[in-house]
This record gives sequence, structure tokens and C-alpha cells, in this order.
Amino acid sequence: MTGLCHHHEVGSRIRSVGVRVGVLIAATCVVASCSTSSPPPPPPAPAPPSPGAPAAPTLDGWKLTLPTENAKGDAAIVDPAQPSPPYLTMDGAGALVFWAPVNGATTKNSDHARTELDSLTNFTAGSGKHSLTGSAIVNQVPSDAKDVIIAQIHGADDVSSVPFVMLHWNDGELKVVVKTVRKGSASQNYPLTSGIPLGAKFDFGITDNGDGTMTFTANYAGDTPQASGPMPPEFAGATVRFQAGAYQQSISTGTAAPDDGARVTFSALTVS
Repeated sequence: MTGLCHHHEVGSRIRSVGVRVGVLIAATCVVASCSTSSPPPPPPAPAPPSPGAPAAPTLDGWKLTLPTENAKGDAAIVDPAQPSPPYLTMDGAGALVFWAPVNGATTKNSDHARTELDSLTNFTAGSGKHSLTGSAIVNQVPSDAKDVIIAQIHGADDVSSVPFVMLHWNDGELKVVVKTVRKGSASQNYPLTSGIPLGAKFDFGITDNGDGTMTFTANYAGDTPQASGPMPPEFAGATVRFQAGAYQQSISTGTAAPDDGARVTFSALTVS
């Protein structure tokens, strides 16, 4: 299986960090320590790895947003990221499984619960080439909004509340939505491919080319579409970061069934 990794350069030293399957970490779940309350119990977590399966992955270079409340009632943050059952686990093949219940806690500026990795390495939009690529399977989506965002370029620092580039799996369609304004809902859609059923593996890529353009790619069942578009002027020069996981798009009202939500499996995830 392709490893999951995150590479970036700091000064003259290059270090490899992120999500790499097969490297054991000594980690304990910190959900209880960063949460004052929890949503209704989710469905059972995936079965533990079978004998001989890859060891738990490292998550260096990322922090993790969980659908459980912190002391302020917002979504809890695990920094640095750690496997946090039942929300972030590893399946028997060594892939990362993200579970986000509809009834989960949300971040301050969102109505949608998520379990999502946030890169700790920010970059300047439109300056230098930056890519996020991965292989994923959407296993489950909310019953009333069959939509989950699996990857993003998200604002950081002064635009930390703004999702900038969002890759949606929406009822089998893979598309990218790019916001064109920092305030408001104006956006540009870039359809990639469709007909991807639940449980089917596909590849994706999001690239800021560093020259005022962005490129989006997919690969499913021999279909390899590519779309390109301009960097919106309002985001050029902004501080941003990559995010990936299960950001389900059903509004958290507290009335959904405990097993209603989104589950996404990543067998590869690379930031370069």
C-alpha cells in the first residue's frame, strides 16, 4: 500500500513528516483529556489490524480536529495529531479511517462536524508550487446530505475561518469548489468525475502552481480528468494550509441518529 507522508523544507534542513504507514508510535488517545462532553455513541470502529498488518501510522506535521467538545464547547483539537478512536483509527490494511458523526461538535465558524487533519505547515497562496495528493474511499455519507469534503486548501492566520479550495464527494460526483471571496458564498465549481459509488477507491490532487493558477486532478476507473483555474485575487498572497479527512456536510442539530455521518478511508496522503 502506498505510504501516507508529508514533506516540507525548513531552512536548509529537509525533514519528512506526516502520515506514514508502518511506523509505530507510542500514542494514547487524548479525546477524554480535551473534551468535556461527547456526542451520542458512533457505530463501532473498524476492526483492529490483523496479525502481521502494518503498525500504527505516524501523524507528525499535522494536528487533528475532532467532533468532540473542548472546554469552550467548540470542536476539540489534538496537537500533534494522534489516532483517536473511534474518530480516527487504522483499518486492517493500515489505512487511516476518519469518522465524523452528524451530531458531533463543530468548529466555531461551522455548522458541520468533522474529523480532519490540518497541516502544521502554512504556505502563501500563489507563491511556489504546493500539492496535496491522495487515495481515498468514501465509505459512508450523511443520510440527508450525501456530501463530504475530503480535502481542502484552508485559510490560516488572518483568514483562518475561510475554507478556500474544497474537494467534495457529493452523491458519487467528485468536484472542487473554489471560493472567490473571503466574505460571502461566491465560488467557482470545477467538476472532475462522477459515478463513484460508496466503497470505491479513487485518487485526487489539488495543486497551487505558484503562477496564479491551480490544477485539480482525479483518477477513477480509467477516467483521469484535470481542471485548471485562476487563483482568486482575494486569496493571492494569503496564508493557507492543507487539510484532509471527513468534513461531512449535514448540519449538526443534535437530532440525527448516532450512526449517521461520514466515514472516509485514506490509503495515501502526500503534501509536497
